[in-house]
Amino acid sequence: MKYGVQFGAGNIGRGFIGHLLWESGFRTIFVEANQELVRLLNERGCYPLRLLDKDGTARDLLIDGVEALSSEEEDRVSDAVAGAEIVFTAVGVKNLKLIARTLAWGIEKRSKTNPQFLNIFLCENLKDAPTLLRQEVEMYLSSLAKDFCQQKVGFVGTVVARMVPVIGERYGVKDPLFMVAESYHKLPFDVGAIKGPVPPVSGLKPVSNFQAEVDKKLFLHNLGHATLAYVGYLKRYAYIHEAVADQEIEGILNGVWGEITLALFRKYPTLDRAETEEMVKDLKERFANPALMDTVERVGREPLRKLKPGDRLVGGIHLCLSQGVFPRSIAMACGAALHYDFSGDPEAVILQEMVARKGVTEVIKEVCALDPESEVGKEIVSFYYFWLRKKAQ
Repeated sequence: MKYGVQFGAGNIGRGFIGHLLWESGFRTIFVEANQELVRLLNERGCYPLRLLDKDGTARDLLIDGVEALSSEEEDRVSDAVAGAEIVFTAVGVKNLKLIARTLAWGIEKRSKTNPQFLNIFLCENLKDAPTLLRQEVEMYLSSLAKDFCQQKVGFVGTVVARMVPVIGERYGVKDPLFMVAESYHKLPFDVGAIKGPVPPVSGLKPVSNFQAEVDKKLFLHNLGHATLAYVGYLKRYAYIHEAVADQEIEGILNGVWGEITLALFRKYPTLDRAETEEMVKDLKERFANPALMDTVERVGREPLRKLKPGDRLVGGIHLCLSQGVFPRSIAMACGAALHYDFSGDPEAVILQEMVARKGVTEVIKEVCALDPESEVGKEIVSFYYFWLRKKAQ
């Protein structure tokens, strides 16, 4: 039976890729560092997945035909790579180097025993992740295997948009293998990076202008989500769907999306307007799904990272400014993000310590790499104090 290898058995691994492979008639071999998770998956050979539709209805599935290998079992993992139809990664960018050697050993074996094309789909939150992983893998390859890799192995970027909330016991199920995810089913990928035919896995959506797809995900999905989280947190909402239902927050969200879509259409003149507008409508419906019970604290976590120049908030500002669009609503979201003080988030604690010690203008300069005296910098400062006054009311 054909099979795929999934590096990482966490939220995206089990909550998305394992589902797509199962639906397509593939066995799934998970490669995972968590030994208890490996034991449980092998003990059962399956795991439960609850899919939540936009209308709030739920479907319970049993994803079977799975096994797991410890990431320490390098010989077995490399054997699995050598014979796989397809490979996915969802391990986090910082962990790509940790799987490169085992992947290389698998490609080395494959070059001698299996002449079929292999595509490695990276479900990582970094546009350059495919290049990074290829470079790391090639360091371990012989010259012959490196030639094989360049000709037969694709390192393919993807855009993961399915939301898989952190579960805890919110759904009344204590099973450690139980997963909950929204039913969103598309996995866009960079079709220009594919080697050979596209693997027959459901949900895969080839896109030719991959950068435009990345920008849509980061600045429509991620920036919209962050706006709801940071403003929702200030208004003391616990869940994202509660924030969407607030008229003031919805107005800010619509403003953010209006600025971003205008900038995107200017940057990418051939972008399908109807499809993009439908994406925005679909996102609002998905964010408003109460069944997800997605918390503002999960979506708002790591504010320092999200305020950096290349990420959703300040990155959205740069996109707009580059296209002659003034990002007033995004500045409003940034002002709210600078107040994020959830004590359970180490980055939020550091952020508030920086604001208290250095002042908000210095934080905008250091963290956001923006000039606080620029027009947009002044707008962020103004909105920071706007939210400060609202908090005091």
